[in-house]
Amino acid sequence: MDKRTTGRSRRLIVTSTVAGLALGVTPAVAASAEEQETPAPRNVIVLISDGGGYNQFDAARLYETGASYQQVAVAPNSGVATKVPGTASQVYDSFPVQVGQSHYSASGRASYSPEEAWGAFTWVASGATDSAAAGTALGTGVKTTNGTLGFDPQGGKLLTVGEQALDAGKKVGLVTSVPFNHATPAGFIAHNASRNDYHGLAAEMIDSGVDVLIGGGHPNYTDANTTRASHFGAGSWISQADFERVTQGKTPFSYVESKADFERVAAGENVPDKLFGLARVAETFQYSRPGVANKTVAPGTDPANADVPSLATSARAALNVLEKDDDGFFLMVEGGAVDWAGHANQTTRIVEEQLAFNDSVEAVTEWVETHSNWDETLVVVTADHETGYLAGPGAGASAGWTALTGTAGQLPNVSWHSGGHTNALVPLYAKGAGSEVLQARATKWDFVRGAYLDNTDIGKTLFDLIGHGRAADGAVGVEASVPLPASAGRLSLALPALEGPVVFDGGSAVLPEITVEDTRNEAQAQGRGWTLAGSASAFVAGNRSFGAENLAWTPRVVSSQSGAVAGATATLERPSTLADADRVERVGQTKVSADLALTVPADAESGRYGSEITLTLFAKD
Repeated sequence: MDKRTTGRSRRLIVTSTVAGLALGVTPAVAASAEEQETPAPRNVIVLISDGGGYNQFDAARLYETGASYQQVAVAPNSGVATKVPGTASQVYDSFPVQVGQSHYSASGRASYSPEEAWGAFTWVASGATDSAAAGTALGTGVKTTNGTLGFDPQGGKLLTVGEQALDAGKKVGLVTSVPFNHATPAGFIAHNASRNDYHGLAAEMIDSGVDVLIGGGHPNYTDANTTRASHFGAGSWISQADFERVTQGKTPFSYVESKADFERVAAGENVPDKLFGLARVAETFQYSRPGVANKTVAPGTDPANADVPSLATSARAALNVLEKDDDGFFLMVEGGAVDWAGHANQTTRIVEEQLAFNDSVEAVTEWVETHSNWDETLVVVTADHETGYLAGPGAGASAGWTALTGTAGQLPNVSWHSGGHTNALVPLYAKGAGSEVLQARATKWDFVRGAYLDNTDIGKTLFDLIGHGRAADGAVGVEASVPLPASAGRLSLALPALEGPVVFDGGSAVLPEITVEDTRNEAQAQGRGWTLAGSASAFVAGNRSFGAENLAWTPRVVSSQSGAVAGATATLERPSTLADADRVERVGQTKVSADLALTVPADAESGRYGSEITLTLFAKD
């Protein structure tokens, strides 16, 4: 908001007989909110670029088009941000909801602070979430400790979005380009005190009732898509018993592993009721293939694993299975190896993996517009955290945050500042039925990235939109809705009601109490506090006058819930501050007043003089 939209001006009508002063009153303007019904989507699709921060998304844009979309340069220790003009190039760049997302866990730093994140270059580089805690927050709406899946910090078992979707009669699919039981997909269906218990997670996910599981982690293949002796020992992703039962028809799943088989299902041929797809790679679809040490070659230089489906193909195959249910479905698609490339500071493959993720978003969007519609399907595109602290060239403690640059077909110009996860905000894009709920929950404000929500808000929204299961036999289902807080917060100014003038006594008077109330959330305030300022016009009596520089005030805060501070003593021929509050402690009601002093010029003729004090309340920068 700028001053033109947030400013509130009130006039104090001043009359004087050189010894008297009167104030006129203008009522405060109130804002109200109208509740709107939110349509519940039949289908919910969440796509996650694991480790994909704003700069990972833009690195791919720069390579593909030569233009970025959300680049900023921020001076060190100042918070002064310069936004680079952006060019929309990806399908999600046109989504109506575009906000940021915080993702801290219940351990580590356990918070996000814009002042600290942009105040010191190293702040975001420590204390970050891991994928297990982030996946749990996204999949349950509850924070947990790093390394934990599906349990709260006290060890209580949490209901997952996947479980609720199944209970509501929907199909559920989990697709990833890394092992199928990695932390992010597991966060939407599984429970384990250790994210590293991959055999335990595999067994739980296979038996969970989900309809689609697709990913890597094949015991019989290397990262190069070549055969090897079966590996079921330490470091393996699935036990021999579970591998045998899914491949030998001893589970409800139809099993596929070749690229051709994936493509047939994606093309709508022989689509099964349930699908378990285990790509022919030890871990990742493409990231870990030979050439991973080549960090400066153009994307695609190293030959791709040939007999491995793309993430987009996997998403299409999943959609063909899931759309068979009239009750709809929940689908999570993860570009999991964006994170792996971030850990390795591998610029070539960060671009490759993000481009593969973008292709999956395009595939999903095409499905919505061809086989469904935006009135019945919600699509959310986001990340679980940022990995690698990717920044522009020359960024660092002394230079601050610089913008990525580049030209189409060339690796972008970047710098890396971590081998781990960071606490930096990540982007979120959403479109379709219920997307406005995510916008409404983005009530916090980052002065560089703008409005943001927390990852738990996503989980809560998914629960709300998916709804509840049918009532058991002999029972009647009952549902109650608690609405989101009213979105029409306000910054308002109220002047006192006066029956007569404020009379000067020996040149002194007291300005009656004025009330400022700020009920805006952080996003509505856009990271700004408020200032109440005032100035006076010249004193006039017919054709006689003297200047407003003869009227002065000494402001004081009578009471404040917002930590407001009084302005300095000043004359009122130009705007002077009566009180202000910063962006952190601005919320609440503040009552202000001032001691008034009128100095009558020696050459002023007698008479009854009038003036106006204009008060302006505005959001300050």
